[in-house]
Amino acid sequence: MAEATTAGSMQDEALALAAENALRNYTGVRVWTDALGLKATNGIVEISGHVRTHAEKEVTEDVVLKTKGVKDVVSQLYIDTDLEIRVAKALGDDPRTRGSFPGILVGSAFGEIYLKGSVTSPEIKKAAGEIAAKVEGVREVNNQLEAPEPPKPTPAAGAKPAAKPAPKPAPKAEEEEETPAEE
Repeated sequence: MAEATTAGSMQDEALALAAENALRNYTGVRVWTDALGLKATNGIVEISGHVRTHAEKEVTEDVVLKTKGVKDVVSQLYIDTDLEIRVAKALGDDPRTRGSFPGILVGSAFGEIYLKGSVTSPEIKKAAGEIAAKVEGVREVNNQLEAPEPPKPTPAAGAKPAAKPAPKPAPKAEEEEETPAEE
């Protein structure tokens, strides 16, 4: 029985590799196979990962399905343009960031979300990153939002400046033992 499993897993690995090679060699729409995961089980190839567009998703599924030995394809692909819309919607729905549009621009490349633009506070910047990271399919968030620095506290009018701490005393040199001079 173990031999059949090993032979089956070797066939599955060879089928996944053949599907990946078919994608690499396809001359139509460029498919970035580095952003994909292909796993075969008994002739069924599961494709996971990220593609840029709907056209790339369709081509990926079609090319894999036409690979010799593939019986069916299970697609678990995320499309970057859809991720951008879902992240922007999540930011628009959350009360912490709702009023920050059109200040927040959302972009995506193979599941990495880029947040750019200006927001009114560091809290909104932080919240935007947290919200984007929770959207299904997001691998990573690159938060490049600009927010003003929080104001530094200023002393109240008439307040005395804080006293500076006293300087630390210099360390004492170790006393050397004097040896009596020989007579």
